[in-house]
Amino acid sequence: MLPDQPAAADKAVPLLVDVDGTLTRADISLESFVRIARSGVAALIALLTWLVAGRAVAKTMAARRDRIDAARLPYRSEVLQLIEQAQADHRPVILASASHWRHIRRIADHLKLADPVIATRGRSNLKGQAKLAAIRARIGPDAPFDYIGDSRADTCLWTDARHGWSVGHIPARSAVKRLGDPRPSPARAIFKAMRPHQWAKNALVIVPAFTSGEFTKPAVLLTAVAAALLMSLIASSIYLLNDLLDLDADRAHRTKWKRPLAHGDLTIPAALGLSLLLAAIGLVGGWWLGGPELMLWFLAYMAITTAYSFRLKAVMVGDAIVLASLYTIRIWIGAIAIGVPLSFWLLLFSVFLFLSLAYLKRYVEMRDAIEPQRLLSGRGYVGGDLDVVMMSGISAGMVAILVLALFAHDPATAAHYALPEMLWLLCLPLLYWLNRIWIMARRGEVEGDPVAFAIKDRRSLLIGAVTACIFVVALYGPALITG
Repeated sequence: MLPDQPAAADKAVPLLVDVDGTLTRADISLESFVRIARSGVAALIALLTWLVAGRAVAKTMAARRDRIDAARLPYRSEVLQLIEQAQADHRPVILASASHWRHIRRIADHLKLADPVIATRGRSNLKGQAKLAAIRARIGPDAPFDYIGDSRADTCLWTDARHGWSVGHIPARSAVKRLGDPRPSPARAIFKAMRPHQWAKNALVIVPAFTSGEFTKPAVLLTAVAAALLMSLIASSIYLLNDLLDLDADRAHRTKWKRPLAHGDLTIPAALGLSLLLAAIGLVGGWWLGGPELMLWFLAYMAITTAYSFRLKAVMVGDAIVLASLYTIRIWIGAIAIGVPLSFWLLLFSVFLFLSLAYLKRYVEMRDAIEPQRLLSGRGYVGGDLDVVMMSGISAGMVAILVLALFAHDPATAAHYALPEMLWLLCLPLLYWLNRIWIMARRGEVEGDPVAFAIKDRRSLLIGAVTACIFVVALYGPALITG
């Protein structure tokens, strides 16, 4: 590139635009670091070495290895409107950022901004006073300029600018104007990123308390509920990590682009810190509730989900098997928490049922992809696999129903149930529900996670209630009538 030259004094007043957190809600450098770190242990070690050498060095090395997709970044419409107005007035629009110039140049090219960019290069990290000095070197020591920023580090630039706008922090007693609506509450973004609607899956932890008949004991039920709550905190810690690693794929999805990390409402450092905090609370709580065995199973769950986030989600078919195993581990954890043995039939049934739901989840993701090749490149599938995924999921569901029928037919079952013949009826509502949800998914009527869909779907809840009633009648039989 040609060296920067001062602009002519008679040119229109330039508009200088910060990028990270201002033009785009994303932190481009941090996202680049994440993409490099997730590519392997060697890449992670290299990244740490670069960071030790200095932030500017790390940005330079990362920009050489990682190419951002400028088209998929979460841009702020209000900033884009101000840029368009400046272009209409024939004013220079210069992107000025602490991110590396390679990344910023790609963004400028995407936005069709012809003016040279001002950004980090070599060992010079352009932030705060360093950015102001670079701007002055570009436009002249006394030339006026307007500036759009977002953080405290931009205070010196607003002070020197003719007009200033901010999408975030506004210095006290300053003439800086608010641009756009205030940022969403961090607490709201954190709550959304924890995905509390997904905690319903952890009700599986309570299942052993019911299948063993121990749920009538208050202490057992409270222990099972406490284990489910701790499981929810650990699951949320993994959701945050998974969303961090899935930024690019989520931005290519029809609905997931609204997630706090993908949309830029939650910063990467905040997400990492919250993930570590939730994991620590869950593990310490597991030790307190069930001793080292329960904590070790929590750790095993975390290890498998972390491996899934980094690698296993990209393994065709293997990803669905891992997801099914994680559902089954929840049931195993529930049995350990209350100290009851787990039925072989229950484990086998859960593996195939949740394998069907895992395939359904992947089917919905593939169906809803805005850019199938972009989304599926990190999933191990291609667009033509959609029908195979659907057939595999339906087949796994039918095997689950077969296992349930074999369980009801097993002579050993009669010893644990007052009316074991009632267990046969469990196959009917499950058969109806599995076929219904797959047909609805094929029609595009199931959004996101199938479990999350089920807890909001009235007919699914009704089928769940009917199933529970059949099971209770089979367990207690005449005792329910006699009192």
